[in-house]
Amino acid sequence: MKLPSKDLRRRTRRLNKRHLRRDRKYVLCWIQQSLRGYDNPALDVAIAIGNEQKLPVVVYHGLDNRYPYASHRFHRFILEASQSFESDLKKRRLRFCRYVRRPAKVEPVLVYRLAEDAACLVTDDVPTFVARRQAESVARKIPLAMFTVDAACAVPMSLISPKVTTTKGFRAAHKPLREPALEAACDLKPEVRKFTGKLCFEHDAIESFSSRRLDTLIKRCEVDTDLPPAPWFPGSRKAAIQRLEYALENIIPRYKWTRNNPALVDSTTRLSPYMHFGVLGSREVARAVQRAELHSAARWKFLDELLTWREYHYHLCRHSKAPASYDRIPNWARESLEIHADDPREKLYSIAELLHGHTDDEVWNVAQRQFLLDGWMHNNLRMYWVKQLIKWLPTPQEAWQVACYFNDRLSLDGRDPATYGGILWGFGLSRRGYREVPIYGWVPTKSDRAMKKRAGVEQWLEKQLAREIFEIDSGGFSKESRLYRFTKGG
Repeated sequence: MKLPSKDLRRRTRRLNKRHLRRDRKYVLCWIQQSLRGYDNPALDVAIAIGNEQKLPVVVYHGLDNRYPYASHRFHRFILEASQSFESDLKKRRLRFCRYVRRPAKVEPVLVYRLAEDAACLVTDDVPTFVARRQAESVARKIPLAMFTVDAACAVPMSLISPKVTTTKGFRAAHKPLREPALEAACDLKPEVRKFTGKLCFEHDAIESFSSRRLDTLIKRCEVDTDLPPAPWFPGSRKAAIQRLEYALENIIPRYKWTRNNPALVDSTTRLSPYMHFGVLGSREVARAVQRAELHSAARWKFLDELLTWREYHYHLCRHSKAPASYDRIPNWARESLEIHADDPREKLYSIAELLHGHTDDEVWNVAQRQFLLDGWMHNNLRMYWVKQLIKWLPTPQEAWQVACYFNDRLSLDGRDPATYGGILWGFGLSRRGYREVPIYGWVPTKSDRAMKKRAGVEQWLEKQLAREIFEIDSGGFSKESRLYRFTKGG
């Protein structure tokens, strides 16, 4: 197999040692999370292999109803993104097939069945949640070559040594690689006619479905319907592009100076859900920011958040066996928190109280309600939000589990290296504190005093606290060995 560019070669790794098969009908490209039809290296690798082997490409996207935290909120966003994905793939002359699992339509081992007619299997490289485990499991069992492609980062993850563990070191290693990565060609053209043959299942043709028809389909999937779609975030590629264009004109020019004020509607871009599900790619966002007319300080700050901090956490997750594990907390921080685990706490809250933002802390309540109502939380609020959980739950282990649970169940950008990185920050990833304190030990605490002094925050808090909230089930949490464990069906 010969890939046409150094960039694609750097993004691609084998998941098994099997060979491409001859006399097959197509190259199968299984997209799990990179739901965009353009500037998508996973598609380009599949097309390059297809061109070399004189085979068309079949792109498959499946949505299972059994993934952890499956809900109306996530299903709607993903299906809207999948609608746009299908439309753009048609423009690129690629065959697309989609499967939405529900009780009335169960297609067992579908990836394996589609692979029976494939020369090889290409998928996107996702370092967290179920996509990583699924890809590794399929690669072990499938009788053909399988490749995974980094479509999430601007600079290929493979280029940074696992020995790099600090942001300073990562920035130094990453910065010289950015220009060639951002200038790399993309959107290869297929040289073989589109596959028109029969597939092993009936494609779920939802491209033209309205929101109402999507909701009817989702209801049949029997996922959590207590958690409604997030009104700020339609999942389509059109909505993502519009959001990026708006951010370039109205938010990023002053991002450096306003990003820490949650009272300002336009203090942050709210692009993270679109980047988590791959509707927007890191490389295309960075290119757009580079082309825009911006103050150099504003451009630098946004690109540092995008290319240093976001990709640093992808790097850490890629080299972690369990990206959402409590064991990822630095040893010194974990030891210090556990030494103070039995320190008296002024108040402990139940999961239900925390889930619905019913505490004595109005800033925290507003932050949690953003998760619940909006499916997203302001970046500066997240830093305060995670710190408080440590003192409101009996042990640091429980605080970690609850933070991950709320992040993963409620937020459209949960289950992501960057949001796990934010939780890690709260548990001591950034630095050691200046003094040892009760409960936290040497892990720094965080006050809301500075936030409340920012322009408009007091009035904003009052308005946000007046929002009507809805009650949802606590998601099947059960206490086991003093840890909260998610159990399906709660």
